[in-house]
Amino acid sequence: MMAGLALLLGTATAAMAGARPPVPDANIAVQLFSLHKDLARDPAGTLKALRASGVTQVEAFNTLGLEPAAFKALLDQAGLTASGSHVGIKDLRDNVQGIIETAKIVGYRYVGVAWLKPPGAGANQGIGPAEVDAAIAAYRSACPALKAAGLRVMYHLHGYEFAADGAGTLLDRLLAGLDPACVELQMDVFWVLKAGVDPVTLLEKLGGRVKLLHVKDMRPGASTGEYTGSAPPGDFAPVGQGSVDWTALLAAARKAGVDWYVLEDESPTPTAHLALSLAWLQGR
Repeated sequence: MMAGLALLLGTATAAMAGARPPVPDANIAVQLFSLHKDLARDPAGTLKALRASGVTQVEAFNTLGLEPAAFKALLDQAGLTASGSHVGIKDLRDNVQGIIETAKIVGYRYVGVAWLKPPGAGANQGIGPAEVDAAIAAYRSACPALKAAGLRVMYHLHGYEFAADGAGTLLDRLLAGLDPACVELQMDVFWVLKAGVDPVTLLEKLGGRVKLLHVKDMRPGASTGEYTGSAPPGDFAPVGQGSVDWTALLAAARKAGVDWYVLEDESPTPTAHLALSLAWLQGR
């Protein structure tokens, strides 16, 4: 499958040639979780194919079971750099020094948590105040050391934060507890939309707190108003072929000062979807 990634991406991008890219290449990365199945089978080949497609930066979700130095060497051999990484809430709470050491070795510029659901939680289960409060406590404890190490710190919105919490939402609770001087937000466009929230309106509301986007689209007609952080694989669509008004969203993102646009695809055909999404992002 991965053997065709470079060809797919190159062909799709060439079709868009001549148009002004809406996002500079220097601000685009690909979340490696999109290709986790291929990475498990052939990490070196998958990364090299990704680089051959024109991608230069990736966002990690772990070090693929390797020591940080070995993971860095694998990226170097492919000609890729890692913009940042998602980290587990447990590591943020209990292993801040390990996060810092890994970031220094691999070269991450930012780190942040992307998943708060407890182990064993079902697909239809969201989170509650206990998970939010635990995350707030972990960020408050970890922030000074992470910032002192020169890292940017972010929290990734995954949709379940929009569930009700008293008169407000869990997101209100989370934002009230996080220090905006330390914690930036990574807005996942798909999961915000899946929760029934307009991503453009949210960007405008949150203003400068959102500095990173996870760029992915939703199939027209997919259900919304769900706060589980889970969705049928068929709900994911290539950027520009779904429900998102990307022209308005990218304008709002520029105004908010977003500086990382991270492509991610969780569909059954991530290679093909990434080809189309990258072409749109680079060539529209």
